Amino acid sequence: MLLICGSVGSSSLADALLNRGQNALVACDHLFIPVQTEFLALKGLERMVKILDMLSQSGRVINYTIVPTMFDKRTNASATTLQVLENTYPDRLWGKVIPIDTKFRESSRLGIPPSFLFGETHGVIAYEALTATLLGEDQLVEPA
Repeated sequence: MLLICGSVGSSSLADALLNRGQNALVACDHLFIPVQTEFLALKGLERMVKILDMLSQSGRVINYTIVPTMFDKRTNASATTLQVLENTYPDRLWGKVIPIDTKFRESSRLGIPPSFLFGETHGVIAYEALTATLLGEDQLVEPA
């Protein structure tokens, strides 16, 4: 079973998992954690990793992959956050990023999936790569 958490941007997700979501964590084989490439998201991720470490110490090791999202190559904040993720979690980080894509806003406004309107944009291509990873067509991060 794969579990995909909501985007880690605050401690509320970690708190919810600690208080109510442990059954879902314990039942999953691999966890995907989307993390916005912003400083505050790193704090939420730290709390999530602490929860996973606590479960690991109790005998339930959960493999997980961190998925950098909302990456904007034009901003220093995104680049710095991605660098911190690469340095801190090198064995757990998905090898690609989900970029900011203004076409997503447009497709949301129109109520049409982005892949139908803008199939060749960077965001759609990145999500297709993530889908391939989820379906096992790409390698999952399984540290040694």
